[in-house]
Amino acid sequence: MTAAAGGGTAGKTSTERAKVARIATGITAGIASLALALLLTSSPERFGLSTSPELFERVRAEDPASEAFIFAWALIALPVAGLLHTPLALARRARIGAGWALIAGYWLYVALMAAVAWRVRDFFPATDAPGKNGGLFGAAILMVIGTPLFVVGSGGVFREVRRDNDSTLSLQIRDQLTAVTVLCCTFIGAVTGLTSGFNFSFPHDGFPAMFLPGGILWGLPAGAALGMRAGALLTSSADSRRRMTDDARSFARTAMALLACCLCVSQLGWLLPVWAVALLGLPAPFALLALSTRHEGLGQWLEWRQIEVRKEALY
Repeated sequence: MTAAAGGGTAGKTSTERAKVARIATGITAGIASLALALLLTSSPERFGLSTSPELFERVRAEDPASEAFIFAWALIALPVAGLLHTPLALARRARIGAGWALIAGYWLYVALMAAVAWRVRDFFPATDAPGKNGGLFGAAILMVIGTPLFVVGSGGVFREVRRDNDSTLSLQIRDQLTAVTVLCCTFIGAVTGLTSGFNFSFPHDGFPAMFLPGGILWGLPAGAALGMRAGALLTSSADSRRRMTDDARSFARTAMALLACCLCVSQLGWLLPVWAVALLGLPAPFALLALSTRHEGLGQWLEWRQIEVRKEALY
C-alpha cells in the first residue's frame, strides 16, 4: 500500500511538473515571438527581407499595437510555440507530425483572418478615432484568433496516445478541431454582431439597440449555431452529432429571436434620439430572455444554452 501510494504521488508530481513546463514554454514562446515580430516589422532588412510590403509599411506608420502588428505577432507565435513545445512533446512521446499538421492548419486560419480583417477594417472606427488601435478592432482580432493561439501556446496540438486510454489519435484530433471550430465561430459571430450593430443605419439613430448589448447577444448564438453545425460534421460519435445538431438548431432560433427584438427596438430611432434608443435597447433583449422562461411558446424559440466543448481537447 505504501509503495502504491508513493507511485501515485510520484506520478502526480511528474504531471504537475509537465504542466508547469508547458506553461513556462508557452509564456517564453509569446515573449520570444513578440521580440521577433518587433524586429521583423520594424527592421525587415536585418532578415534580408524587402521593406516594401504593405504589412511592414502599415506597421511602421501606425501604433505598435495596431491590428497589422497583432497578426504579424500571431503568425510568428504559432511556429515559435510549436518549435519550443516539440522537445517537451518528444519527452512525453506525443505525436509530433500530427501536432505540426494542426499548427499549419491554425496558421492558415490566422492568415485567412488577416486577409478578412484587411477588407473589413473600414467598418470599425477610423484610424485616428478612439477605440481602433489597441481598442475595439484589436480586441475583435484577439477574440477571433485567440483560440488557436491558446491551443498551440499550451502545447495542446501535440497529443499523446496511451495504452490505458481508449482515445485514439484520430479521435483526439477530431475533438480538438471540433472544439476550436465551435469557439472560433462563436467569437466570429459576436464580432459580426458588434460590427453590424455599430454600422447599422436603418435608421442610424437606432444603432445602439443593435450594437450593445444586442450585437453580442444575437451574434454569439448565431456563431455558436454555425460552429455546432460544423462541429457535428467533424465529430465521429453519433450521440455527439445528434446533440450538436440539436444545439445548433436551438442557437439559431435564439439568435433569430434576439435579432428580431433588436431590430424592432432600433426602429424607435425614427422617432426618438440616440440616447433614448440606448436606454430602451439595453434592457430589451434581457427582458425577452426573462419572458422566455415564463411563456412556453416563447421558450421554444428562445432558449439560452451553454456553449459546451471538451476542455481536455484544447490543452
